[in-house]
Amino acid sequence: MEQQPQAFAQPSVPDWLTPSHSVATATTLDPAEHRRATRALLDTAFASMFERVLTEMTKGRSLNAIVRDDLRDIEYDAFWRWIKRDPQRYERYKEAKELRTEWWAGRIVEIAEGEDSVEDVARSKLKIDTYKWLMGADNRKQYGDVKQLEVTQSISITAALEQARSRLLTDVTTVDIVDDGVDTPRIKHSIDD
Repeated sequence: MEQQPQAFAQPSVPDWLTPSHSVATATTLDPAEHRRATRALLDTAFASMFERVLTEMTKGRSLNAIVRDDLRDIEYDAFWRWIKRDPQRYERYKEAKELRTEWWAGRIVEIAEGEDSVEDVARSKLKIDTYKWLMGADNRKQYGDVKQLEVTQSISITAALEQARSRLLTDVTTVDIVDDGVDTPRIKHSIDD
């Protein structure tokens, strides 16, 4: 007769690992509490990442590249909204962008001074032009194109004064004093058209 294999003995599991002692899951939380917990978790992840993002940006990297390379699989648009929600955080982000333009300026000098072959010259020009455009877009005060608009216009008010004067002269009121034998003369008003 064939013997049935004996079942392996189940190892004992500590009480704190049993389902009755597990941490509350999304199914046991009410929806509002679940949203708050998710938001708190995202805020913590974003806050822990923010300082590194600023540091990486000052080294010339884009926000998109930094978020994409992060192992936490954070969504770019959610992180961007988180940055913009806090004015102080957004100011720090803008400062990092300005510092990044300085890094790009240094990179342009390195590319320009590099020893390129004839084939590399076009590629170097493209890199330099791209960095210059990005610098102008990120830091308009320092690297943006200066556009001047010159307006020359003279305004004469003599025509307006002449029109006002002619309106006054056409609306002259004539006052006649009539003496019809009464003790006090009366005034007769008439408007010339």
